[in-house]
Amino acid sequence: MAFSIPNAARSICMLIAFLVALLPCLAQSSSTTASSTSIASSPSAATKTATASVYPGTAKWEYVGCQNETTLMNNTNGLRALNSGVSESLPLMTVDMCLGYCAGGGYAFAGLEYTKECYCSQLLSALSAKLPEEKCDLPCAGNSSQVCGGSLALTVYTAKSSKEGTGFTVRRPMSSSVLALGIALGVLLCLT
Repeated sequence: MAFSIPNAARSICMLIAFLVALLPCLAQSSSTTASSTSIASSPSAATKTATASVYPGTAKWEYVGCQNETTLMNNTNGLRALNSGVSESLPLMTVDMCLGYCAGGGYAFAGLEYTKECYCSQLLSALSAKLPEEKCDLPCAGNSSQVCGGSLALTVYTAKSSKEGTGFTVRRPMSSSVLALGIALGVLLCLT
């Protein structure tokens, strides 16, 4: 006799396996209330500061520059400069947090905007142009000494691995051992 799992239970098991696989990525965040939201930049709530400076990057990420957001440009249909990936908005966002989030998904670009918004993408829109550095002038919500973009302006970083080779973007998969552990735990939970 074959054992079958109802669709709702199967969906819950897959969600649990997915969340377990993402735990290392989420653990890099110091926020305990991380949640994805729809993000809209609004110039009325953030405050500019003269003490924030551009974070130069890490061993794995290089600072590209301040780039314009493309949502309000003609013929973009509201698409973002970093549109082909995921986004996160956290009340205590830092550059390191965003870079870790994007690295966990194997993305080539990471961008911060409006103090707490993080965007990860494989591509930077060709319509996004480099802006003067002073346009990216808002401090990160979680570290006021770092710049996290501006109003319709992104502080953009690129994964150094994406610049190697023949010009193709390199996407690194999530650690196979973490993914295998997540799947194994999810299957065990489904069978018990």
